[in-house]
Amino acid sequence: MDRWLESLVPWGTEAILRVQAMIHGEGLIAAFKFLTFLGYEEFYLILLPLVYWCVHREWGVSLGYLSISSAWLNSALKYLFAIPRPSDPRIRILLPETSPSFPSGHAQSAVVNWGYLAYRLRNRVFWIVAVLLMLGIGFSRVVLGVHFPQDVLGGWLIGLVLWLIFLWVQPHIQRRIGAQRRVTQLLGIALLPILLIVFHPGDTEGLYPAEGAITPASALFGLGVGVVMERAWVRFRADGAWWRRGARFLLGLIVVVVLYVGPRLALPTEMTYSLEAIVRFLRYALLGWAVAFLCPWLFVRLRLAEGE
Repeated sequence: MDRWLESLVPWGTEAILRVQAMIHGEGLIAAFKFLTFLGYEEFYLILLPLVYWCVHREWGVSLGYLSISSAWLNSALKYLFAIPRPSDPRIRILLPETSPSFPSGHAQSAVVNWGYLAYRLRNRVFWIVAVLLMLGIGFSRVVLGVHFPQDVLGGWLIGLVLWLIFLWVQPHIQRRIGAQRRVTQLLGIALLPILLIVFHPGDTEGLYPAEGAITPASALFGLGVGVVMERAWVRFRADGAWWRRGARFLLGLIVVVVLYVGPRLALPTEMTYSLEAIVRFLRYALLGWAVAFLCPWLFVRLRLAEGE
């Protein structure tokens, strides 16, 4: 299949050039850059906690698992196919990207995240907004010259399949896991990142484990441990007055920003890759644990949320 994808590169290049020829003006480019921001990791560090802390606890947990699993799958497929990014000198490449091209992670994540929220909210207006975001985020990657159209189409298709599979199997898995003892749950959570790292291909520079394997694997580990601890000792409620929801979101966001940015500023920039991989695992595991457990524990202690 990689040969077939490579054969589409000339067609994809011409398609990007035609799209960029129609898109002019700083205002339009800024709008597409904003749409593309909605597919970056930093945005999901805002959206996923918002759903978990302030909208619906169980929806937030499920969305976290779905979103992070999608990120791992997308990274694994990128390095499996190893299709280079657009590089034709005629293309205006308006954002730096270094990972392989197929499939588009932005397109895939837009489908699974906004599709899941639309499915849960069951609101016609939100469905329209969700579909427009899926289309706009994917199209922005072509406009900015960082993805071929086939990357975006592949991302949409893979995201749709993953979304449908998740909606089908998630209730059954949730019941099975919920019936297990806490020790068994934690053992499964500890085994999961090992499997995700082992079965993820190395990156294009031959580094193993790849960064794209470590980040989602460690985030899933931290999220899983945090969820088990939260259900055992906190069981907060995501409802309540809007001022309380807003206050806990701001407090939680401060914690997330400190844990996300702090290690970058405190740790040395020059590290061996093995040490960098260990630090990355610990950093994202701590971040997932803080979102799932530490912040809800703080909310209940500060009476910004009720416990069940």
